[in-house]
Amino acid sequence: MNIAMKKPLFILMSILILSSCESGNSNYLGQELADVEREKVAVGYGNPNESMKLSADSYSGRAMATSNFVEQDQTSKIITTADLNMEVASLEKFEASLNELLSKYKANVTNQSRNDSDRRLDAYFTIRVPQDQFNNLFDGLKPFAKKIEHQSLNQQDVTEQFIDVETRLKNRKALEARYLELLKKANNVNDMLNIERQLNQVRSEIESQEGRLKYLNDQVDMSTIQLNAYEVKPYVYEPENQDNFGQRILKSLANGWAGLINGIMWIIGLWPLFLVVGLVVLVVKKRKA
Repeated sequence: MNIAMKKPLFILMSILILSSCESGNSNYLGQELADVEREKVAVGYGNPNESMKLSADSYSGRAMATSNFVEQDQTSKIITTADLNMEVASLEKFEASLNELLSKYKANVTNQSRNDSDRRLDAYFTIRVPQDQFNNLFDGLKPFAKKIEHQSLNQQDVTEQFIDVETRLKNRKALEARYLELLKKANNVNDMLNIERQLNQVRSEIESQEGRLKYLNDQVDMSTIQLNAYEVKPYVYEPENQDNFGQRILKSLANGWAGLINGIMWIIGLWPLFLVVGLVVLVVKKRKA
């Protein structure tokens, strides 16, 4: 066999060997993707009772981070809210004192409104205060009250929610790292598109869990006080304005004339009845005749 015939044969064999390697690598990658999906099912991925950790990695002898998860923070997470409804002597002076208290305890007003009625002036405040300063601020408001109508305190333990969100977030970050490693091994378009689709879904869930965790942290770190302070306006007697004698006579005449016109119109409106009565009378008279 001459050199000219050997060269095409060598190229053909090389192509077959490369194709076989690529097929084998694709099958291997497909097996790894299947392993990831089985692990997601095993831990109840996305279910309310999702497991605390993903199972052991089934490829390359690398453990799937059962030991890599950070130990959960077991400190209690409490959301504290309170309502305070109280009367103050002067709303203007109280608001000035309130600003001093807010500055002292590093609190701030996130929402404020007023309502001015005939008998009282109301001011509504939504106050956010660091949790460690909550008691100081809440107790500091009461001495300004002329009368406390209502006060309540609510503490919600969200430790379980907090741990659940952290667990889901860590599981998804571990899964994201797993997909990134698989993406590096992908050598064809289909595998790349499949992994990137899964990766985008996981990253979307990571953003959602991070947002939820941020919200819980904010609610725990900053307590909320719903404050309604009101000032009762002094009662001022305002006599009714009454018409003088002449105006009252004119009104009586006008009312009497209007009553007369209305009576006449009412009588005119009964003309069908008068017509029927007249016909009945005529018929009776003719029969008697």
